[in-house]
Amino acid sequence: MILIEVLVLIVSLVALAKSSSMVVDKAVKLSIFFGISTTAVGLILLSISTSLPELSVSILSSTSGNGAIAAGNAFGSNIANILLILGLGGFLYGFRLAKDGIQDIATILLLTTLLSAYIIYAASISQRALAFPEGVVLLVIFVLYVKTLLGRKQIENTGSGSVNKKEALHSFLWFFGSVLVVLISSGFVVDSSVKIASELGLAQSFIGATLVAVGTSLPELSVDLQAIRKKRYGIALGDAIGSNMINLTLVLGAAAVINPIHITLPIFIIALLFSIVANILLLYVAATTRKVTRNEGLLMLGIYVAYILIIFLAQAQSAGA
Repeated sequence: MILIEVLVLIVSLVALAKSSSMVVDKAVKLSIFFGISTTAVGLILLSISTSLPELSVSILSSTSGNGAIAAGNAFGSNIANILLILGLGGFLYGFRLAKDGIQDIATILLLTTLLSAYIIYAASISQRALAFPEGVVLLVIFVLYVKTLLGRKQIENTGSGSVNKKEALHSFLWFFGSVLVVLISSGFVVDSSVKIASELGLAQSFIGATLVAVGTSLPELSVDLQAIRKKRYGIALGDAIGSNMINLTLVLGAAAVINPIHITLPIFIIALLFSIVANILLLYVAATTRKVTRNEGLLMLGIYVAYILIIFLAQAQSAGA
């Protein structure tokens, strides 16, 4: 049984790597055709595509009355997108931040994180659920965010060559086909990993805090690492930051509108605090050095490991109380 799951895991990882590489290549083609930066493509097109797992988890969990899973997933994915994905990219390859307004976007992301954290904290303190009104506010922020992105002055792509309409249509179809393979193969990777961990006798709480928590961020992780490896840094940054904005507004807002979210604050506050720390770190790098070196990547990964350990201990203590 475990050999079959290992085989499924290997095949899924190969499919994930190949499809992620294809996504990056086609995203570059589309950025050239539309005459915009690869960061813009990452912020709008790619981030929405790779955020589908978080959105589906949010809607399904909220519909079944488990909205707290959606809230934890939104902030947990945000932490992984910055600390794990960008940290791993910096540690393995090192990369520079794009010049086209990334500092402004990082600032908007931090403010949105603080606003979302305040809305959740205020609802919890007053002993009421995160409900329809708060959800509508978050969805309105998402609409304004997309409107702002679309209204920004287009920045010409620095890539060489040109792409005609036929090539663009071909790239567009391959882009979404590859994203679909990324999402499907990511699901198989997570599912087989959980089964293998269970067969090896690892605790369910540990599996949930590690494999499942990272699972919904796997599309971003695979695509963004491929982008950084190919020195397409704008795609990686746009996808990571854009996905975080979508998680905080569309994903969390949709969950609250569908069904009230009851949150256990003592545990959830850990995710809130680490999410804010991660965003402050990203904004600091964007405003100062504008690059993520091996040392900065190692720092991000260290903070992420600390987050996993603390949230795991908090869950264990809560379960034993």
